[in-house]
Amino acid sequence: MTPPIDTRRSGAAPRLRRLLSVVLAVVLASTLPALVRSAPASAAAGNLILNGSFDNGSTDPWWTRLASTSTTVNAGQLRIRTSGPATKPTWDDLVGHFEFGVTAGQPYRLQFDANADVGRTLRVSVSRVDTPFTSAVDQTVALTSTMRRFTFDFTSPFGDPKAVLLFHLGAQAASTVRLDNISLTPLAIDPSTDPILYWNGVLLDTYRALDLPPTASSRQAAILHAAMHDAAVSVTGVGNPYRVRVPVSYPGTMDNVVAPSLHAAIDRAAVDVLTALYPTRRTSFETAHGIAVTRRPSGVNAAEAARGDTVGAAAAAANLQARANDGADVTTAYRLDGVDGSWRPTDGKPAVSPNWGHVTPFALTSGDQFRPGPPAGATDYADLLGRQEYRDQVQEVRDLGGRTSALRTADQTQIAFFWANDLAGTYKPPGQLFAHTRIVAEQRKLGILANARLFGLVALALADAAIAAWDAKYLTDIDLWRPESAIGNGWQPLSQDRDGVSFSPSFPAYISGHATFAGAWAAVLKGFFGTNSIAFDATTDDPHATGVVRRMSGFDEAARENALSRIYLGVHYPFDADAGIATGTSVGAYVFANRLRP
Repeated sequence: MTPPIDTRRSGAAPRLRRLLSVVLAVVLASTLPALVRSAPASAAAGNLILNGSFDNGSTDPWWTRLASTSTTVNAGQLRIRTSGPATKPTWDDLVGHFEFGVTAGQPYRLQFDANADVGRTLRVSVSRVDTPFTSAVDQTVALTSTMRRFTFDFTSPFGDPKAVLLFHLGAQAASTVRLDNISLTPLAIDPSTDPILYWNGVLLDTYRALDLPPTASSRQAAILHAAMHDAAVSVTGVGNPYRVRVPVSYPGTMDNVVAPSLHAAIDRAAVDVLTALYPTRRTSFETAHGIAVTRRPSGVNAAEAARGDTVGAAAAAANLQARANDGADVTTAYRLDGVDGSWRPTDGKPAVSPNWGHVTPFALTSGDQFRPGPPAGATDYADLLGRQEYRDQVQEVRDLGGRTSALRTADQTQIAFFWANDLAGTYKPPGQLFAHTRIVAEQRKLGILANARLFGLVALALADAAIAAWDAKYLTDIDLWRPESAIGNGWQPLSQDRDGVSFSPSFPAYISGHATFAGAWAAVLKGFFGTNSIAFDATTDDPHATGVVRRMSGFDEAARENALSRIYLGVHYPFDADAGIATGTSVGAYVFANRLRP
């Protein structure tokens, strides 16, 4: 919304002269006094505004658009006598400040003191200095004769090394306005205001409320985070979208150039996706959206929110439509192989997600892209059961995974339950990995855009890890039975429900879903942070490990411990864990290399 600058006076900055040709095409020519530089002004620590306190008695580097508007420093305040008349638009009469930049996705706080000799309004904006003059924050305040403090927090929806702070004085009768203590400061990252983290928390609460298998829950998470990522990319222009870059357009008038709110876009994408995927929880999501609105920065105005809604809705619609016929709704019943070594129900429950290996992947070319070889390299069930490796592994699970095992250590027992999260009321295995992602993200102080990409990558990798694992479970020659079936003779796994009843998950053992998820998760985080060596305190939802926190030295240790936990829990063999980690690692590395590139 930058006005034309008269560059004829010797002190005008060369950069402003270069802008003249662009600005003249939008704003009528004027005879704005030049920006005359005296002794260089300095900004307080963290403050992007030079000379916002006017303690040096100078108006530099503040400028006015109209020659008839005067600025002086009086009693340590900037005194502005506006030109009027009231028929002029707000942007016709301006006082402004160049020479600073803003970063997309970075939170800022704009503060200033202001009063006027008569009751009037004052519009303030932080905008692009060039066309389309988009505003990152655009607010109107009411001034009285009493000097008051005004504060607006905002997250910049764009990055621009040539931003401008503008006080719009037009469209009102001539008056005297005083400004003081003007500051624009970057804010520290605050996880409590991050919409990506907020909606991931809503997702995990949904997992707890609905007893869903890890297959469906990982798919829904991928759609949600892909849509939020695409909304963020569309608003800021930073990064590459997963599915769609929603066009952002403006009315083309100088009075209406606000950018879409980044928070509003992400909020709308999230609530639309969640409502579509979990329609029975619509009321809960509407309530969550209402809470999200209250958490937005104070500088978000109604027009910014409305434009953000438009972007978010389009991002949600595109990602939902892309998954409309992905095979997730296929319910063909599973047919038991019916021979020794083959999976069979251990508690009368039917096979869970037997067709999931056919679901269209989010990033992989097919569900079998990283399909592991058969357990122990066996050619069929009989060959497997005749191999010493198989018998050794059955014995290992018998020794370490039994409910009454005397060989399992106390630490191994804690590991077993810590990583389980199989029960209704927990956030399930994908939820635990999202929770750990959040722990690391907060520890590393990631902002909204970084979290949008990180959680998007994790979600896509977990969704494809589920498809790859269930391909190996059901669509290969060996649908391996659980240790409970292999050992028999009343042997029970340590795994148990809230009532203490032992159980095994209702799907084949090979490969381990937990291990596959863990390998994919670790590969993404290693790729994102460029290292494995980030220690963090891991948490759990499992009722048999309430309050337990385990210190992880890095992502690989966490993944390996997750995989081993299934042996200690008595529901998987070592080759289930090994093949799961390897498959998941390949999935995660592929997703990181090929999707959501910065």
